[in-house]
Amino acid sequence: DLPGVFLAIILILVVGIAIDLLIFSPIERYVLRSRGLLVKS
Repeated sequence: DLPGVFLAIILILVVGIAIDLLIFSPIERYVLRSRGLLVKS
């Protein structure tokens, strides 16, 4: 049952990265910008 375990681990990793990029990155950018910590390039 090892391939199933590896598949689950990879799936969780990919979903976690996707959630981080889609949800948390925009929120973090908004918070930094609203507090004046983000320098616009």
